[in-house]
Amino acid sequence: MITLYASKGTGSMAPQAVLACANAEHKIVWIDYDANEHHSENFLSINPRGQLPALALEDGTIVTESAAIMLHLADCYPAANLIAKPTTSQRAQTYRWITFMATNVYEDFLRIEYSQNYTVEPVAEASVAASGVASLSRSWGILNEALTDSHYLVGDKLSIADIYMAMLFTWPQNHESLIAKCPNLLPAVQNTLAIEGIKKVFDENECIV
Repeated sequence: MITLYASKGTGSMAPQAVLACANAEHKIVWIDYDANEHHSENFLSINPRGQLPALALEDGTIVTESAAIMLHLADCYPAANLIAKPTTSQRAQTYRWITFMATNVYEDFLRIEYSQNYTVEPVAEASVAASGVASLSRSWGILNEALTDSHYLVGDKLSIADIYMAMLFTWPQNHESLIAKCPNLLPAVQNTLAIEGIKKVFDENECIV
């Protein structure tokens, strides 16, 4: 059985939602951030970066990085229909948006919340965070544009890209301002959360849209 190492409200939420959509047999090991369990010797042996999520496959292989985990799970459970067939343009677009969000939106949040990790000069932390806010605004704007004529990032049906975006949308930020500037985001997220299995996971993670 596969095992997802997770913590509520973190990047593990989207992979957890994929598992729910696929009705995949799995177990979850909850890691307590407040108790610093992600930096424990035991967890560092699983992911030396001390980051969540991590996925332990049945053969003992460890996969880290939420985007990589989601892509792998989508391939493992094709019946869930969360990713297009290989070599298709829609498959390429899924790679595009998952990678875009992982390297931009997700990273923007990290620069804002953990600005101390992006500079060795404490006096520069505020500047790093401010640049993260500006970059996040641009990133959301690009996604908003992609959703002009659809509630889906890829084609005309739900994909792992939509689940990933929904997770990022719930993270701490000025939602009132975001919705005003990027009006296509909220309807797309609500469309994703209309799926019972996904909504249940988001509720369990105490994420409210």
